[in-house]
Amino acid sequence: MINRKVLRVREYFSRVDVGKWLRLFRGLAILIAALLIVSYVTSYVVNEKIKIVYELEGFERLSPTIPDFESIVAARGIQFGITFALITMVMLLVAMFKGESLNLVRLLTLVAHSFIIVALFTVLQIPFIWQVPKVSYMIVDASFENITFREATLVGVAPEGSMNITSPIIRASYARVYRAYSNMTLPDWSIIEPGKIREVIKDTRTYMNLTGVSWLSGREELTSEKLDFCVGDWAAVEYQDMLSRFSVREQEAGFGEMMMSILSVLSSVGLAIYNSIGFKGIYKASTKLTVVVGVLLLLVLFFFGGI
Repeated sequence: MINRKVLRVREYFSRVDVGKWLRLFRGLAILIAALLIVSYVTSYVVNEKIKIVYELEGFERLSPTIPDFESIVAARGIQFGITFALITMVMLLVAMFKGESLNLVRLLTLVAHSFIIVALFTVLQIPFIWQVPKVSYMIVDASFENITFREATLVGVAPEGSMNITSPIIRASYARVYRAYSNMTLPDWSIIEPGKIREVIKDTRTYMNLTGVSWLSGREELTSEKLDFCVGDWAAVEYQDMLSRFSVREQEAGFGEMMMSILSVLSSVGLAIYNSIGFKGIYKASTKLTVVVGVLLLLVLFFFGGI
């Protein structure tokens, strides 16, 4: 009885295409290697080539949070996963439309191997990354949760009317801090040329919109629903979480940054070409259908899942 079971197990494994599964595992190893290469390069750029400062009065001494390597790997991993899924889904849908057998393992193997293109174009960016000077980004608009001002004086407009608050501690459950002109209009940072950013900074000042405001008056705690168009000064500021931030830069992009952008685009193009050619081999597709798959992959990568 035992010999029969052993023979059955041997017979089962003799029918397994070991090479097929080894190729899939090799592809997954390439995918993981590409993820680590991209993550290391991203971490280097974030830590060595980018400087982020607050261009908001009273917040200059705060240090903007920078993602650590684990966070970068997680973010890149999600990006890789989305890209992998989108590429696979496009080719599966075309194969189903064509009425072909899905060949799922071969398709997954193809897509996993294609990430060697991402690794290659990321490595090609390294010489340009080294020569790019450090770029400063200025935060000009940010929102915070549970913000605290110490030894503060704030002046603003509350539902009760104009308000002037002086207290050893002022808290707000939410704060939006931004630069605006004296007439309370906001600069359209997206259309301002980098060379004119500093001029706009000089022509604006920092305002805040606070919600859920509380402060001390003697031993009594007072509250206000909100305080808008708020200005003031304080000895220190701290917050629990940053909810959003918008930053601008003064410098124009140089040759190195342009080459990095071009190589990034070529990475997506390479992914589309590699997988469309692989699709042709797996499903014996015509040249016309192969081109259609390539175009679909390009569109999907550029709009939803580019690396």
